[in-house]
Amino acid sequence: MYRLRRSKAPEILLSLLKGPKHVRELQAEVKGSALTIEMRLKELIREGLVREREMKEWPFRRILELTPEGRRVAAILKLEVSAVSKPGKRERGEVMERGKWILALLHSLGGAVEGSVRLQKLLFLLKRELGVDSLPYRFLPYLRGPYSEEIPDDVLELERAGLVRVERELLEPVFCSLTPEGEKMASELFNGLPEEIRKKMEELKKFNEMGLKELLEYVYSKYPEESKCV
Repeated sequence: MYRLRRSKAPEILLSLLKGPKHVRELQAEVKGSALTIEMRLKELIREGLVREREMKEWPFRRILELTPEGRRVAAILKLEVSAVSKPGKRERGEVMERGKWILALLHSLGGAVEGSVRLQKLLFLLKRELGVDSLPYRFLPYLRGPYSEEIPDDVLELERAGLVRVERELLEPVFCSLTPEGEKMASELFNGLPEEIRKKMEELKKFNEMGLKELLEYVYSKYPEESKCV
């Protein structure tokens, strides 16, 4: 697996996410040495994240662009980079207020959830299927169904606070679990919720036990308009 943290690799992916570029244009934007850029490009091409094509018109320059997998990875990277910038006091408070729902949800499911897509869909179903309207996340149609851009931000903030542990592959969370400190807080938060909401969180277990494909098919079929990315 390619080490995306190597010098200039993230910058190259984020630059190409804006659109195809020729080598000199890319180098000017990324601000790296020609040798470093060339090395990173060869590695990214070898990993199937970037590809080359020739312009069909003058000046027939070599154009670099992201592959579908490269766009996916770059989009995830963009989310992570935007979330890493330190929020202001008010924003941080809002993030932690929303994040309490993630902590309580993880507690109700035994302390862990496998994958960011599953976490998104479980929170969506908690709000849409089980009617917990007080859940503060807003979901919009995206590539793999209903998606809230605030959830990955909040997971990162909880991780920085030492309340959750996140395992990643190619920058994408593949496993999210409570730390001992997070479990203590999550237990208190969960027990402080109204009984009706606690019961609805318990109902999510049946969805969490589904395979990811089955879970996505359920959401797509029952909520087609909210799953359609126009």
